[in-house]
Amino acid sequence: MSSPNKYSTWQFVRDLARLIRPYKQQFFTGVFFRFTSDLARLVPPWAISIIVLLLSAKDGVYDRDGLIQILLIWAASAAYFTWSHNLSKYFGFQVAEKASLDLYKQAISHLFRLDISWQETENSGAKLKKIDKGLDGVNITIRRIFDTLIEVLVNTVGIVIIFTLEDWTLAAALIFYIVGYFVLGTVLLKKAVGQERVVNKSFEDLSSFSFESVNNIQTIKALGIDAGILRVIRGKVAGLVIEIKRRITHFQRRGVVLYVFEMTCLLSIVTWIVFGVLNDRYDVSVFVLFIGLYRRVNTSVEELTEATQQLALAKIWVSRAMTILRVEPNIENTSLVATQKNYPTDWQKLMISHIDFAYKKSHILKDISLTIRRGEKIGIVGLSGAGKSTLFKLLLDLYEDYEGEINLDSLSLKDIQRQSYIDHVSVVLQDTELFDMTLRQNIEIARPAGMSLSMVHLEQVIRDSHLDEVVKGLPSGVDTLIGEKGFKLSGGQRQRLGIARALYRSPDILLLDEATSHLDAHSEKEIQKALEENIGKFTTIVIAHRLSTIKAMDKIVVLEHGQVVEIGSFTELLKKKGQFATMWKEQKI
Repeated sequence: MSSPNKYSTWQFVRDLARLIRPYKQQFFTGVFFRFTSDLARLVPPWAISIIVLLLSAKDGVYDRDGLIQILLIWAASAAYFTWSHNLSKYFGFQVAEKASLDLYKQAISHLFRLDISWQETENSGAKLKKIDKGLDGVNITIRRIFDTLIEVLVNTVGIVIIFTLEDWTLAAALIFYIVGYFVLGTVLLKKAVGQERVVNKSFEDLSSFSFESVNNIQTIKALGIDAGILRVIRGKVAGLVIEIKRRITHFQRRGVVLYVFEMTCLLSIVTWIVFGVLNDRYDVSVFVLFIGLYRRVNTSVEELTEATQQLALAKIWVSRAMTILRVEPNIENTSLVATQKNYPTDWQKLMISHIDFAYKKSHILKDISLTIRRGEKIGIVGLSGAGKSTLFKLLLDLYEDYEGEINLDSLSLKDIQRQSYIDHVSVVLQDTELFDMTLRQNIEIARPAGMSLSMVHLEQVIRDSHLDEVVKGLPSGVDTLIGEKGFKLSGGQRQRLGIARALYRSPDILLLDEATSHLDAHSEKEIQKALEENIGKFTTIVIAHRLSTIKAMDKIVVLEHGQVVEIGSFTELLKKKGQFATMWKEQKI
């Protein structure tokens, strides 16, 4: 799986442009209104300076028509600014929200496609924190374009042009101040931004641990380990506070240096103009114009440096979200789709040939070979750590970095589009994961693409999984919300729901990983009976802990230390008096 490269400013700009592109008409409409409204905002200082000049006529004769004209221009510019300024944000802020939500959707969608091997390198809380901050980064950046950057561009360029027409010395002084303030602020920002990265990473660690803790609240309460968890959280918070103090120190030091630079430049330029007026180099209107426009320049430069700071942070946030988007999956890589095949619906044999697989430097499966005919019922047994669940993960195409072959007839599993394959496979894990939705939705989310919703089919799988009595006892039947992780249901009821969800897909291949271990003996027997009644619909592969549940299997595979040590029917294996017979005897005792 490829790793992301260093995230450059150019990449940041390109990613923003890509996110804005679907809304470019709204974006540029907003830019137009913001640009023209800021031009209109330059009129009042200019108008005041002209009025002062007209009122300072030495002969005492005032240009009344000129004064009225200036006042009308001022009023018109004020009216236009009020209208267009708010309209620009109306368009611009919509783009900011839509583009940021698009990034969120893209990141979540891409996250689902990434290989399990990558998912295991980082916990869920850290991944979601990156995506959330990326959303904030895009939102803030686009908003700053309409809040600050356009205004800064118009003010600095426009005001420099005005003073260039008035006096090149003043224009040069303003350019020196603008460039100096920006460069100084940017240089001082580097350390502050570096510390911000440290703070962000600490926040992610804290959020990740907190997310994991809340997600395991039942374990925390059951074992009474909340005090220990809180000690860890307090330790992380204490470390975070230290890093935040360092960040604040860097930003405050920067603020002091910039304020000293600002006041030095202001006093120098004002002194130059005052002596210019006294020596008749400038009219008093130049002083009035400078005071009126300098405040805008000063505000603009301050806002620009603050915006630079925010954009630097936004770039970090977006880059961390992009570390997810820039990782390419190996198994569900879009570049492979054109060369991969669709699932062969007419396959006759599932062949596992000489599979070797190591996980985290631990050799799990060793030269596994097995042939499963379509429609067969296969049981897989073995002690804990024998490799049963790992073999299931390979059959679910969650890993492909194994040696050997898994084929449907002559077609390798690696050469089949994973989505096409998994649409025909269902699995019930030992612990069923449920979502805070209705019971119906928890089943219907398993619907493959192209399969229509059917209440008749839903009711059938509810009966087949013996969930019908549970549904009758719920206040709103299948439309009852079952709570986060299905906490409103018992363990056995959650497992039945998992079985119903698996059957809803009408799979070719059904994998059961000790799926009935949470059920009572009666329910387990009924579900086994229901599965047998549907045997013609799918091939069944079962990991079993209780050996009595796999008596009716066509074939039982015994694994030990990642190797196949026995294969045969229930009766055949008992007669061999090998590993399976020993396990059976121990369970009977």
